[in-house]
Amino acid sequence: MKILAVDDDPIILDLLTEVLRAAGFTNLTVCSSARDALNEIEQAVVPFDCFLFDIQMPEVDGIELTAAVRRTPGYAETPILMITAMSDRTYIDNAFAAGASDYITKPFEIGEVHARLRVIESLVTERKWKEDRNPVTAPQEPLALVSDELFQKRLQLQEIDGFIDYLALENYLLQVSRVSLLGMYAVGVAVRDFKRLFAASTVYEYESAVADVAEALSDTLKPQSFFAAHAGEGEFVCVLADGRNFDAEEFQKALNETLHEMDLHFCDGRPMSIQATVGDPVSLKVKSAKSLPNALVQAASNAESVALSGRVQNDEKWTKRTLFGL
Repeated sequence: MKILAVDDDPIILDLLTEVLRAAGFTNLTVCSSARDALNEIEQAVVPFDCFLFDIQMPEVDGIELTAAVRRTPGYAETPILMITAMSDRTYIDNAFAAGASDYITKPFEIGEVHARLRVIESLVTERKWKEDRNPVTAPQEPLALVSDELFQKRLQLQEIDGFIDYLALENYLLQVSRVSLLGMYAVGVAVRDFKRLFAASTVYEYESAVADVAEALSDTLKPQSFFAAHAGEGEFVCVLADGRNFDAEEFQKALNETLHEMDLHFCDGRPMSIQATVGDPVSLKVKSAKSLPNALVQAASNAESVALSGRVQNDEKWTKRTLFGL
């Protein structure tokens, strides 16, 4: 695994070099500034597989560097692990919002760094295996029909405000749990009959619909502070910084109004008529670190239960517009 580590402290860089080599990670490049790092990325013949960034650096900090890397072609999904002394919630939020995949605070435990890198290594290996097995070959690929494998895949939607990778969302919760989860809630959103609705659609139509729902979800959640992720098929999970006054039914109504106003259609002109359901929020306050990923699963399950129960909007006007296109 090819790694790039960036820190303006030479002592930390030397320490990281020894820590990584002890775990067998020897394909390592180190830089003392963000500008040097971006030059290394630009000049690399073989792309980097993983990044380790400090936050506090002169001129361009690690959060700005993370955002710059995410804008670089080919690095939208490359794991970025922040290794920093900054443990304040604001830094954590800003790092993940910029595109960080994981976060470790200094002074770090060697075993923790090794464990996080092993997880990253397995993800990188799996991704490369899938790419080798299914190479991207055709410009017409977006016109192919959606496969079950794509339905199950959690799509990357970082270009939408508040959206991060699903695994990054889990890592975010684990890191924030060390500060405080007071007032934080997980909320699931599911599109009713999503798989049936898109069973015969193209990859382009499916991925566009997922992005459109995510955009509507983001717009409806604003201006409150949140992170969200696609959970596969038509399911999404959101983490609200303060969800104590969250009303699932009212939010469901507002979300569906937003979706209706988007006037979504398939490529052949048929209306999509997407209807979202919102599950009861799951409090994260009393969750242990190990149970936090399960809280996201429970939130998604709550939304799916609402979809299966057939709960409909009380707004008769909205219902007629959605069902009959009025």
